[in-house]
Amino acid sequence: MNPTGLGIVHISLLPGFVCRTDHRVTDLSDIQQRIVAALVLNDRPFRRGDLAARLWPDAPADRAGARLRQTLWRLNQATAGGLLRASHTTVTLADDVEVDYRAAAGLMAAVSGAGGIVVAEDRLPQAWSVLRHPLLNDWDDDWLVPFQEKWKLQRVQTLERLAERFLQRRQHSAVLELADAATQADPLREGPRRLAVQSCLFVGEVADAHRRYRRYQELLSAELGVAPSGAIPQLLRQDRERQLALAAEF
Repeated sequence: MNPTGLGIVHISLLPGFVCRTDHRVTDLSDIQQRIVAALVLNDRPFRRGDLAARLWPDAPADRAGARLRQTLWRLNQATAGGLLRASHTTVTLADDVEVDYRAAAGLMAAVSGAGGIVVAEDRLPQAWSVLRHPLLNDWDDDWLVPFQEKWKLQRVQTLERLAERFLQRRQHSAVLELADAATQADPLREGPRRLAVQSCLFVGEVADAHRRYRRYQELLSAELGVAPSGAIPQLLRQDRERQLALAAEF
């Protein structure tokens, strides 16, 4: 429980903004949502003047400050005081606010660590489901774009790393699930395509491996007018040579 006596406030930014208090959705205005998102993404107390300038860049500083004070008061009312911690100079989220974006960032840090992360295949959907989603997908604010691009790159890299680890464990369905999620986020990226093809070859799904490669060839040709690197064709050739060698033994 938070100090107000209400349940924990939950904020979702993936893929869109949702605020829940006591498991009920709390309706916030557009500007209130943007204040909360800015506080989440800043990840440290935000100076009031900086926050006001970000949200009302065309307004004089005194007017932007007045708008911020009014909006913070209304936001505090809407969440019964359970969301914000504010001083005369800074604003931040309360310590016990739960945010899906921060949980996902923690997972990515664990995957990127030296020891890696061990996830049982039957728990895979719960462990990485948050990585499937873009950040505030329906927002196009200029200040948000760098955060969205960074998030996209980080989650694709994390999904790819997880796919590599499941490939080492020969867990084909997990590899495809992770690789396909990474491909959906970044269709032109070759790494997830290569991992999916390699996993298909490991389990003898040769036709699927070739189909996946052909689709990637066609996409790159249509979008960029280029061909993939030689990495996937080399995998396919090696598998073909192995199959021929095995056939020659009988």
